[in-house]
Amino acid sequence: MHKWKSGIVIVFILSCLLIIGCAKPEPQDENIEVIKTVLELDLNAPDEEAIRRLHEPYRSKEAEQANDGFLEEYQTYTRETYGPYFTESGFEQFIMHAGAFMFHRAADEYEYQLKVKHIDVEQNEVTPTNYNFTVELDYEKKEEEKREIKISGIAIVREGKVAKITYHDKDLLRSLLYGEQK
Repeated sequence: MHKWKSGIVIVFILSCLLIIGCAKPEPQDENIEVIKTVLELDLNAPDEEAIRRLHEPYRSKEAEQANDGFLEEYQTYTRETYGPYFTESGFEQFIMHAGAFMFHRAADEYEYQLKVKHIDVEQNEVTPTNYNFTVELDYEKKEEEKREIKISGIAIVREGKVAKITYHDKDLLRSLLYGEQK
């Protein structure tokens, strides 16, 4: 009798594993993955390589003269980092409005570190090309206690790439960008 009960339990467990294994996973929205990647690139700050490339020519007059192509190198690095995730016009707008590396420059200047903890992205039901997002971040200023902050916004996606990204919470953004985190 005991062997019979053990056999039923084993068959039940194997059946459950088979059902779980054969179940089709939820289809992933590739747009959500692209948005998450852009947010992680933008908000895990500072990017030491971007900062180095941005500041390198200003260290000395000799370095500036020796590195006449620094702007081109920086633009290439920016395009390689963000370009694959943006539409062409979206990338140009992102650059024109100083979106690329803005958190990285501020983090470097005001000596803080941002680390993405969690990202929620949801497709707008009314306008399916719009995605609302909320990002939970750890904010740590040198020699201060780590705090958790949230930033929300909207990303517009066209053909699998970000056409526009906008952050809300202007007071929070202003405090982060100007070193006045409260």
